[in-house]
Amino acid sequence: MNNELNEVKETLIDLQIRLTHQEDHIHSLDKIIYQQDQLITALSDKVKQLENKLKSAGEANILSAEEESPPPHY
Repeated sequence: MNNELNEVKETLIDLQIRLTHQEDHIHSLDKIIYQQDQLITALSDKVKQLENKLKSAGEANILSAEEESPPPHY
C-alpha cells in the first residue's frame, strides 16, 4: 500500500512538473503571437501608406499617349 502511494505521489509530481513546463511554453507562445500581431499591423499600415504614395505619385507622373514622345529608335 505504501509503495502504491509513493508511485501515485511521484506520478502527481511528474504531472505537476509537466503542467508547469506547458504553462511556460504557452506563455512564451502568447508573447510571440502578440509580437507577430503587432508587426503584422505595422506592416499592413506601411503597405497602405506606400499604396497611397504610389497612387498619388503615379497619377502625377504618367503621361497620356498623346503627350508621350516616341522612343528614340523610331
